[in-house]
Formats: sequence, C-alpha cells, structure tokens
Amino acid sequence: MEPGFLQLSTPSATHCHLHPLVMFQVLDHHTRRNDETGRVVGALLGSANADGSVAIRNSFPMNHDDVTHQDFGLFFNTMEALHQKVNAREHVVGWYTTTKSTDDDKDEVGEEDVALHSFFEEKVGEKHACVLVRVDCNIQRASKLGVSAFTSSNMSLRSDKTAPELVLGKCFSRVTCHIRAYEAERIGVDFITHNTIGQGGGEVLGTDLEKLESSMHKLMMMIDQSIQHVDDVLDGNVEADTKVGRALAETIAMVPEMSAAEFDTSFSKGLQDILMVQYLAAVTQAQISFWQKLQSMGA
Repeated sequence: MEPGFLQLSTPSATHCHLHPLVMFQVLDHHTRRNDETGRVVGALLGSANADGSVAIRNSFPMNHDDVTHQDFGLFFNTMEALHQKVNAREHVVGWYTTTKSTDDDKDEVGEEDVALHSFFEEKVGEKHACVLVRVDCNIQRASKLGVSAFTSSNMSLRSDKTAPELVLGKCFSRVTCHIRAYEAERIGVDFITHNTIGQGGGEVLGTDLEKLESSMHKLMMMIDQSIQHVDDVLDGNVEADTKVGRALAETIAMVPEMSAAEFDTSFSKGLQDILMVQYLAAVTQAQISFWQKLQSMGA
C-alpha cells in the first residue's frame, strides 16, 4: 500500500488589477458602518483575463459579515441580480474586507475569513481563483492605503491515488495587486489622495485655465522624457525596447498632421469655447442665486 501524501492545489490567478472606484466604494462602506461594527465586507465584480489576471472594476457591500445568517445568501443573490441587469459583463470575482479597528498593522487572513471565502469561492466557480482583497482603513497615521490580495488553495490528503481527497483546510497565498486607473480617473485620484492622506492638504482644485496649463506642462514633460529616451537609445546608453518603440510609434501616428497656423487657430477656438462655457456657467449661477434670494425675501 502506498504511503499517504499531502496535495496542495495551485491557484490560477497570478495577479489582479484594482480600479480606484472599488477603493472609494470600500472606504465609503467603511465610513458609513455602525460604530459597533469592527469591519465591513462586500463582493468584488470584474472579469478574468486570458493571462490569468483578474480585473476588479466594481463592488457592492454586504449587510453584515456573518455568513451563517439566513439573510446573507438572499441579500447577495439580490444584489448580484441587480448588478447583472446593469452590466452583464461584470461577474463576481471575489470579495473584500477591511481590517478591524483592533488589528492595527496586522495584514494576514484570519480564521473568521475562511467561511466567507468559501462562500464567495462557490459563487465564483472554477473558472478562476476567488480573490480576497484586504484594505487597511486606518489611513490617518499612514502615508498610503494598505491593500493586499490573496487567493486560496485546498490542502487535501490522500491515502493512495485512487482514494478520494480529504480536504484538511485552505492555504492562503498573497498575489500581486496593482491599482490601475484611466487618465480621467487618475486626475480625481491624485487630487483626493493629496488632500486626504497624511498631513497637510487644503489644496483647491483650480480653474479650467489652470487645469489646462497643468496638463500642458505635464504633456511637455512627457515629450521631453520620450525625446531623452530616444536619444539615449541612439547613443547606445540604453538598450532598445520593442514595446517602448511600438508605443512611441502608435502615439506619433495618433497626432494629426497640421501646420503651426492651423494648430494656433484650432487652439484659439477651443480656448474661446472654454471661456464661453465658463462665462455662461457664471451667469447661470448668478441668476440662480438671485432667484433664491428673491424667494427667501418673499417667504
């Protein structure tokens, strides 16, 4: 008779991409919780990519973290059905939890997470691994958000190759988690993080002209970096990278061909449109304020 052996399955998810919207939803859920609630949990929505990565784009909160409660499964099914009606491409890919107020700097999966992970793992299915994202919401004394992601593997025991598996438990392993944001999202994320995380803050979002000037400075900086990289490659100081070359070629191809005079005309028209919209918005705001003042005087 062959000796028994321990078998450990390997998770299929290699890494995950987390969008800032999910972070805001988690923090909002944590802020709105009851005072006696130590942590909050919720479901993560997204899709699995062909390379094994998982894109997390949305989430919805759960009413409590007691998976044995009779309303837990009913609440989950209702929320999942509502989200499927809005966006059928987003499926449940895992779940999130925040660290308890007594956990301090603890960043590991606890025993209370196993039952919840098993519940969401059943909902995710066998297409890809169920992702657990833990968020440290104690950001008052931190310089950045603490985010960690985990997947689980079943530890099973077999007496021989023909015997059924005896599942002993789950082994959680950390996976790489990157926060991915589109350029439009990054502007808002940078503004919020600069004003809320760490000491200081009080920065005021500038006017349209100030934002345009900032964008132009950023564009010039990126162009200078690209030119410097090309010069370094031509001089032999940096090894050529085909991916960077393709990205630069695609970027240049997207720029329309126009003369300096045509560019100045187009830029002036766009600037005049911005000023006109800003003027109309100011006039509308003044009329609304005047109407509200008249209403309050008449009352």
